[in-house]
Amino acid sequence: MLRTFLATLFSLVLFSPQLSAQQPAAPRAVRMGVLLPFKEKTARGAKMVEFYQGMLMAVDSLKHVGVYIDVQAFHTGSSASEMDQLLASHSLSDCDVIFGPLDAAQLPILADYCDLHSVHLVVPFTSLATQLIGRPRHYLINAPRARVQQEALWYIQDQFADYNLVLVETNESNEEGQAFGEQLRTAASQRGVYVRPLNIEADDMAFQQAFNQQHKNLVLLNSPSLKAINHLSSKLKDFRRQYPDYQIAVFGYPAWQTYTQQLLSDFYLLDTYVYSTFYRNPLSQRCENFDRQFMQWFHSPMATTFPRYALMGFDVAYFFLRGLSIYGSDRLQEQLTQVPAYPYQHPLYFERTNEDDGYVNSFVQLIHYTPLQSIELITRNR
Repeated sequence: MLRTFLATLFSLVLFSPQLSAQQPAAPRAVRMGVLLPFKEKTARGAKMVEFYQGMLMAVDSLKHVGVYIDVQAFHTGSSASEMDQLLASHSLSDCDVIFGPLDAAQLPILADYCDLHSVHLVVPFTSLATQLIGRPRHYLINAPRARVQQEALWYIQDQFADYNLVLVETNESNEEGQAFGEQLRTAASQRGVYVRPLNIEADDMAFQQAFNQQHKNLVLLNSPSLKAINHLSSKLKDFRRQYPDYQIAVFGYPAWQTYTQQLLSDFYLLDTYVYSTFYRNPLSQRCENFDRQFMQWFHSPMATTFPRYALMGFDVAYFFLRGLSIYGSDRLQEQLTQVPAYPYQHPLYFERTNEDDGYVNSFVQLIHYTPLQSIELITRNR
């Protein structure tokens, strides 16, 4: 079904009433460009198509509240030269907003083009913060990993200030986990807090010495891998059977959402907190309705990925198109925190480090798998 959709997507995208949401003009029209590698016959190409399908559903939702959206979508390939040729042969200078690219190699060219024509550029996938310097109309949806981890550390300080912190060394070589462990130790040291080290292969005596029976204990791994969390889970369950009086919670990585099918019962049992920029509630009636509508539109279900790319496409497109329709291109940035958006999966909260630079989505939340076998979301009050 995917190939059938692709065959019609690019022949109809500029002219089909369904795909371009043609209707009598609303008081303020919005022109959007989408520049992604749609035609790649790869897994990532399929994800880009699904992302765009979610965007089209957002366009349709806005059409029903009287917002006119003009959509122009183009296959970009993956190289800088392909992006250069695309921008030379198709005029997108009258767009209010452009979404793309996927490949970092194409970003400087597209960024320069958008700057030249005062177009808002929304970058959904690459997370090169250096591209925001001196580009005030640019937006990163995915913040750099260090920025996301800083937000995670804020939660540790805010939610677990009185906990005994235990950092478990997994003996794995993992850049993400090592970076998080270093940031944790540095941030804790600045607050005068000691992080207790513990090797995952240590015996019961070492585990008992690392934990504090008089305080709650927060256990963190220096690796997000499935192997690491499986090993830790086994060790902690054995420890709790022998020492039931110890209060233990576990703090983990965004990738742990991909393990919930195998480890949900362990997550509940171990009072697990996962930091993440996104979350899709599988029990939400609203999400179920979206799934059903997606199936009706495209005659195939969304791929089971983390995140769901169609939901991401909807949330990102709806936020910016709604904001532009209300405030216009010149006032959007003044009102970013006021855009009425109701995300399915990707809440957006934009911040900038300097006045002349672009914006980064700094939203991070905690997904808490409680011992009562419920899931709660914990977010910062902004």
